[in-house]
Amino acid sequence: MEYTNHITSTRSRKHLNYAERFYIEQRTRAKCNITRIAQDLKRSRTTIYSELKRGTVVQIKQGKSCLLYCADAGQIKYEKMHSHSISHKKVIRIGRFLDWVEERFIKDGWSVDSTVGHAKRMALFKECEMACTKTIYNYIHQASLSIRPIDLPLIVKRSQRKAHTRQNKKRLGASIDERPSSIDTREEFGHWEIDTVRGTKNKNDQVLVTLIERKTRLYVVLRSQSGRAEDVKCTLETWLSTFTDSENLKDICKSITSDNGSEFSTIAELASDSLDIYFAHPYSSWERGSNERHNGLLRRFIPKGMPISTVSESLIRRAMRQCNNLPRKILGYKTPLEAFLEEVRLLG
Repeated sequence: MEYTNHITSTRSRKHLNYAERFYIEQRTRAKCNITRIAQDLKRSRTTIYSELKRGTVVQIKQGKSCLLYCADAGQIKYEKMHSHSISHKKVIRIGRFLDWVEERFIKDGWSVDSTVGHAKRMALFKECEMACTKTIYNYIHQASLSIRPIDLPLIVKRSQRKAHTRQNKKRLGASIDERPSSIDTREEFGHWEIDTVRGTKNKNDQVLVTLIERKTRLYVVLRSQSGRAEDVKCTLETWLSTFTDSENLKDICKSITSDNGSEFSTIAELASDSLDIYFAHPYSSWERGSNERHNGLLRRFIPKGMPISTVSESLIRRAMRQCNNLPRKILGYKTPLEAFLEEVRLLG
């Protein structure tokens, strides 16, 4: 069977212009077949029939009224209908909100969703003056904003890897399998994940010890003199002493979950009645996903190849402020710092 209306190079999602309407007018008055008109314009017959219905008007010819298609009438009706389009006018109406989104994104490094959620939570704009996260991403891809798609940190698609469960050859302490379910569900405050961030492969260079509280997502970055187990243990012990010395603050850190890196081989010695140390399975970074994610944010400030010894304390504090003052959807668009301080007040 031959499909006479089949067009492989169809112009999809494009409105008819005036030149095409004028062509339709001339061909219909010449009694041309609708299928032929659709083929010439590379449109579907449905589009032509809809246009004929829209632009057909009553005209008087030789003293008699008749129905004829008029390109001018079709164009006027189209422009009138299109002027009421919400998407056509919305960018203009929410311009002040979009300017605010761009400022937060460029100046403060917020994500698009964080800006939308924070604005709703704080009622900074009226509902009719805002757009949802998906709409703003559409504007970015349509080049309606100064933010470009390449400016989005995670725009590149990441490859999917199959998970392989490997046998742990070394046992540094209690396995993550022994961890209570209340920690897994993030319902209880005071449970942390730990990791290290290196700048270079030089073993004598300093490293950063990073911790994140699982419930509130508060992120802490500590400087260690090296990546050796004793230096990492000393750094962690000094940090823990700020809580364990206070009766009211000892519940801030109830457990720590680490990977199986050699730099953490001695931290199990810090375990006590009030502090549990757990170790994740090997090659299972998703078991400490929050910590890994925030280390990626830290890399925006301290890229690989930059010696940690050359990193200033002000830059480290700036990176922590950036992470801890970013509104999070999972926290109801509170910042990790706000959520953490609320939990600390409950302890007091």
